Amino acid sequence: MNQTPTGDDDRQVGIRISAICLNKQRMRERKFRALTMRNGLAKTLSIAAALAVGIGALGGAALFLTTSMPTSSLAAEKTISGKVMYRERIALPPEASLTVQLSDVSLADAPSKVIGETRIESVQGSPIPFAINFDTDQIQPGHNYALQARISAGDTLWFVNDEHYAIDPKNPGEPAEIKVVMVRKSGDVGAAIGIEGKDWLAEDIQGGGVIDNAQTTLTVSTDGAVSGSGGCNRYFSKATVTGENISFAEIGSTYVQCPPALMNQERKFLDVLGKTRSYKIDMGKLVLFDDEGKEVARLAQSL
Repeated sequence: MNQTPTGDDDRQVGIRISAICLNKQRMRERKFRALTMRNGLAKTLSIAAALAVGIGALGGAALFLTTSMPTSSLAAEKTISGKVMYRERIALPPEASLTVQLSDVSLADAPSKVIGETRIESVQGSPIPFAINFDTDQIQPGHNYALQARISAGDTLWFVNDEHYAIDPKNPGEPAEIKVVMVRKSGDVGAAIGIEGKDWLAEDIQGGGVIDNAQTTLTVSTDGAVSGSGGCNRYFSKATVTGENISFAEIGSTYVQCPPALMNQERKFLDVLGKTRSYKIDMGKLVLFDDEGKEVARLAQSL
C-alpha cells in the first residue's frame, strides 16, 4: 500500500540533497586547492631555478668584469697634508697665492717630475695649511720625492723654500712643515735668500738638457765670488747683483782635456754665464736669463 509523502518527508529529502551537493562542492574545493598548491610550488621552484641561473650568470659576469678591469682603475688616491710657514710678520698682497708641489727628484741631470700640486689663492698669513692629492701609481720604487713651496703675487716671488724637504709619499707620517724664506728686494749679492753659499747643479743649458753624470755647478758666495765646475774644469769669476739683475765678470778656469762632449757642454755653460743678465728662483730652481729675457739655463740645488 503506497503512502503519500508528507511535508516532513519532503523536507528530509531536501536536506539530504543539499548535504550531497555541499559535500561535492567541498570535494571540488579541496581538489582545486591541491591543484593550486602544486602549481604554486612548481612556479616557486621555477622562479628559484631562474634566480639561481641568473645569479650564476651575474656572478660570472661580475667575475669577468673584475678580472678584465684595467689596473689603472684600481689606482688609489692619497693625500699629503701639512703647512707652510714663514717668520716675517708682513701683510701679503691680496693676489698672493701659495703653490706646493710633490715632485720626483730622482734624476739630478733632468727636471723634476711633478706628481701632485695644489694652489691656494688669497693667502693671508703664516701658517698656511695645504693638502696635495696624488695617484699612488705614479710613485716608483727606489725614487726620491720632495715637497717644494713658494708664495708669489703675480710674477713676483715673495717666499720660497731654500731647504730640501724629502718625503715618502706612500708613508708620509706626520703632516709636513715647510719653512719658506723671503726673497730680498735689496740689491746686495744673492738677492734671493738661499742662492749664496750653495752649490747649484745645472739641469738644462739653452734648452738642450745636460749630459748624464756631468756635474756642472755654480756657487755664488756672499761676497760675490763665483766658483764651480763646468763638468770638466774648475772655473772662477765675480758676480754683480742688483735686485733681480746679475752679471758675471770675465771667467777664468783650469785647463784639462776631457771627452769632446764634456768640453762642448762646458764651453756652452761658460758662454751662458757670460750672457746672463738676470735671474729668478722658480720653485727652488735657479733660472738664468739673457738680455732679451730668454731662459738660458736652469739649475737645481745640489744635495
